[in-house]
Amino acid sequence: MDRSTPRSTPSVVLLLAVAAALIWVGRGEATENGPSGNPIDSLTSVALPPTTTTEATALHPGLAAALRAATSEAARAGTVITITSGFRTADEQARLLADAIEEHGSRQVALRWVFEPERSMHVRGLAVDVGGPGADWLEEHGGRFGLCRTLDWEWWHFEWRDRWQDEGACPSPVHDPAAAPGP
Repeated sequence: MDRSTPRSTPSVVLLLAVAAALIWVGRGEATENGPSGNPIDSLTSVALPPTTTTEATALHPGLAAALRAATSEAARAGTVITITSGFRTADEQARLLADAIEEHGSRQVALRWVFEPERSMHVRGLAVDVGGPGADWLEEHGGRFGLCRTLDWEWWHFEWRDRWQDEGACPSPVHDPAAAPGP
């Protein structure tokens, strides 16, 4: 696929951490889990993105499970899914929006790239950003897991909904931020 935004090369350390977390969580051990005692918390807190400063324990359990399943299937197909951003607090989202306003010089333009905390699916634990070839793999195969690219201008942004997973298909990505799907 032709992408207008360059992709960054995933860090080896992050890839190894994600792989180790997937192997460890897949064993189903009840010890050394995340803060809630749930192994999903361990998975989501290992792959913290550079834009997230808090432990990502608030990913929706359905999203975490879908990511585990998709990551395993992608690995069998020879593709690595790299999460570059996940859960964000409302404060983190607000800071990202303020940075985007400064960068783009306009709130209106910035809101195309960074939603307000009330509208952000990252804040709700329903979205992740994916780097590299994993994004292409998810765009092709993610519907089976309920992982869908929802914004046509952000090739890296995927959201999860149980209804999409149940249907095994994704809605078409929207062209306008105002039409972005809600929870």
